[in-house]
Amino acid sequence: MSGVQVAAAPISWGVCEIPGWGPQLPWERVLDEMAQAGYEGTELGPWGFLPTEPEGLRAALTARGLALVAAFVPVPLREASRFGEAEAETRRVAELVARCAGSLVVLADAGDELRARVAGRADLTATCGIPEEEWPAYGERVMRLAALVRHRYGLRVAFHPHGGTYVENEREVEALLAHTEAQSVGLCLDTGHLLFGGADPVAVCRRHARRVAHVHLKDVDVPRLRQLLSAGATYADAAKSGTFVELGRGSLDLPAVAAALRQVGYDGWLVVEQDRVVREDDDTLTPAARNREAVRRVFGV
Repeated sequence: MSGVQVAAAPISWGVCEIPGWGPQLPWERVLDEMAQAGYEGTELGPWGFLPTEPEGLRAALTARGLALVAAFVPVPLREASRFGEAEAETRRVAELVARCAGSLVVLADAGDELRARVAGRADLTATCGIPEEEWPAYGERVMRLAALVRHRYGLRVAFHPHGGTYVENEREVEALLAHTEAQSVGLCLDTGHLLFGGADPVAVCRRHARRVAHVHLKDVDVPRLRQLLSAGATYADAAKSGTFVELGRGSLDLPAVAAALRQVGYDGWLVVEQDRVVREDDDTLTPAARNREAVRRVFGV
């Protein structure tokens, strides 16, 4: 896969934007282990985890041979009254990404308590989602943020379907793509979150080949997920309880994903993620290295 590079994300070291997620490791250790495990770049992670002063962040990354690839930016998009909040957060993160030679902002819906409670249950998410008549306005808000990011900061935007949000299940992914323009808003193909929402990531990749602008490789233990959801787990409960596993140990057909990406000529970053909670004394390097080796073995990069 010519041009493809492999990055990590702080979530694989237990660093998450969800309040109360768990202990947070020192950023120096996280970057050190990314480099040691063979990754070439990283995403930003939650605001404030890595240095937010551009010179300091560039120096920290350069010292370890890492690039800043992108930043995940979950913002409130459902309510028009909160667009100013979404715009301010997008500006803050996009400016840092641009000043550190990144190329992409990964936008996502921030979700809410209701969607967190019904996450992963397609029968319920279908009944408490965005009404059809509201999708044009929702898409217009996404387009406005994409235009801001492109014109002011020179960056691309990829939209990230995510568990516990208003763009989770397959119908919602299709609606989001239908109400945004391909030249302005790409798709972040997150294999794990698509599985979480009941979609087939390989089919989504093939169906929307020209929209795939960024890839998150994430595996899911679907039987474990179903067990947790049947017991009433919220999105965070499920994510923190072993739903996301190392690549090749869950329900994701990683070779099929690789074949689909080759077929569409994908030449961007592959970002490896494993949402997990860790303790300071956990061995976080070994699973990171195993995930990196899985990508090397299957993708040849």
